[in-house]
Amino acid sequence: MLSLKNKMEKNLRLSLNNNVYKNYRVLIHYKALRKKMENKINNYKGSIIRHMESINTFCAYVSPYTLNRLLEHPEIDYACFDEMAILCGEEQGVAEANKISLKGNYKLTGRGIGIGLIDTGVYPHEDLKKPYNKIIEFKDLVKDYKYPYDDNGHGTFISGVLCGSGEASNGKFKGISENSHLYCIKAFNGIGKGYISDILFALETLITESDVNNIKLICLPFEYLNNDNFILSLFNTLFKKADEKGITVLVPAGHNGNAQNSIRGIATLNSCITVGGIDTSCIPPKPYEFSSSGPYKNFQKPDLVAACVDITSLNTDSSYLSERNNMKIYPKPIKNPYTSYTGTSCATAYICGLCALLLENNPNLKFKDILSLLKVSCNLLNMPKNIQGNGVIDIGKLLP
Repeated sequence: MLSLKNKMEKNLRLSLNNNVYKNYRVLIHYKALRKKMENKINNYKGSIIRHMESINTFCAYVSPYTLNRLLEHPEIDYACFDEMAILCGEEQGVAEANKISLKGNYKLTGRGIGIGLIDTGVYPHEDLKKPYNKIIEFKDLVKDYKYPYDDNGHGTFISGVLCGSGEASNGKFKGISENSHLYCIKAFNGIGKGYISDILFALETLITESDVNNIKLICLPFEYLNNDNFILSLFNTLFKKADEKGITVLVPAGHNGNAQNSIRGIATLNSCITVGGIDTSCIPPKPYEFSSSGPYKNFQKPDLVAACVDITSLNTDSSYLSERNNMKIYPKPIKNPYTSYTGTSCATAYICGLCALLLENNPNLKFKDILSLLKVSCNLLNMPKNIQGNGVIDIGKLLP
């Protein structure tokens, strides 16, 4: 009995003991014998939603009876709720907000560099379609549509910060790495929430298919507010697998406030680059009031900061759905092609774009190389180090 108790996350165990629900959406981790475990879930009338083979994890709907029977098997070592993550975000362009210019001597545009984005989708905006299509791949884990759409707007906005062409603004609101391309996976719904299982599946997919699309960066513009050791271990494993394939993962510090030690979730992992936010709309810049603060354990997080207040990027038509009855529907022009957001996801996308420029210049850079280059190119601001990490990027130090 003690063994079964230790196999189940505390809140899940309490829910089962109190007969709270008839069925549960859970993550189930197994040691080995994948096919056998899959058959067991089906035989006990469970329903498998996702399978993340590289981290030995199923997501499934199960009854209390089914879950208890599954946990009796020695090959299954842990189960927990399939929790949810939320997006980090609520007239100047991102380069202008960060007080930089990529004109003149800077010829890097991120050409050939693939960026994986897990978000609410991406709208086929003219800044992403002209002068050529930046959306090289799209997968929908929410509605299973084949063609790009975004019923929230966040994913489209972040895509514009990353690689928008500025077509609708004569270049004023172009992205940081305008010639990089996107592999966008929709794992978040129209209200900006996504299941951890869908995010893990999307992450695994980007890593697995990275060679085909030359994915060198993965931007995860969301936050997971809990410090569940099991869920964080799954993310950490996938981040390290990404590093092994030459992929660097970037995440926002999140919106838990400036109080010391407020940083949570995947933003605390040392296998990714964590970006906090500052407000550059005033002189001198000040901390963005909701940007989470470190340190975490014995290391500094966030790693650095960037502008994240009143950033302008791509707007979307959230009512547009890209298909009906398996037939593609083409979007109508957007009356207002740009909008403004505030949030640490904007800062993360900006830094991700700069990383694409570094990789265009040297495609052999790995996670630790990129992190080191970013750190030595930062200048400290007049604010606590727990909020800013190594500070803000000096573009003159970073780019050749």
